[in-house]
Amino acid sequence: MQVMEDSSLSTFAVIRIAQGNMPAHILRYKPLIPPPVDYTICWQCSLALRLFEREPEQRFQIASTQETSGQLDKILYAPNGLAQKLGLAKAQTESLRDQLLQGLITHLYSVAVGLRVSDSLTIEYPELLELEAEHVERELNINRESLSDSVREMMPPEVYNATHKINTAYALYWSNRLEKPEIVNPYRLHGFEAAGNELLQIFESVPNDPSHDYELVDEWAEVLGIRGWYVWTRYEGAK
Repeated sequence: MQVMEDSSLSTFAVIRIAQGNMPAHILRYKPLIPPPVDYTICWQCSLALRLFEREPEQRFQIASTQETSGQLDKILYAPNGLAQKLGLAKAQTESLRDQLLQGLITHLYSVAVGLRVSDSLTIEYPELLELEAEHVERELNINRESLSDSVREMMPPEVYNATHKINTAYALYWSNRLEKPEIVNPYRLHGFEAAGNELLQIFESVPNDPSHDYELVDEWAEVLGIRGWYVWTRYEGAK
């Protein structure tokens, strides 16, 4: 595995799994002060490892296709949609579509399955507890800031609402783990609490072994109304 700093990242860290002509996993992380880098790297690695805990024929990755992109095209190009509202050219609209779609389906997977990682990581490695708290606090702050009207105006309601329903489930999970019920207040004020609770109930009802990760993601997507926005592609590994 290659691990490297990348200050251009919009998230704390991202990992690309080795496949095709890319023989090594590549993990890039954003340098932060103070740096909860150890936890971030461990969490990303644990998330990636869940793929390899499944049988080879059961290894799939979430992805968009031309057909699934069309779901968002209909929304962006609808009368009074963002393409019209913002006066976007075709290339700009396609770029926004790809950014929104990839961001949403990655968020869906990384939160739904990532909470499985959070369930066990600090139990196995208690020395990460303090860094976990710092990492989660940063995530919660960023998610809370994205509730703003300015962010809402730059997203179709379908994307904005799905994103914050996921964020609410994340907030509810950590409000219980950290014993801080106030974490949920911003989402309650915006009317997302019921949807977040529904997602968390699904999370708690689906078995937590890696073989059920796709079931968990798909059930969340059904609730969010975005099941047709992605496909599962077989992981073939590096050549």
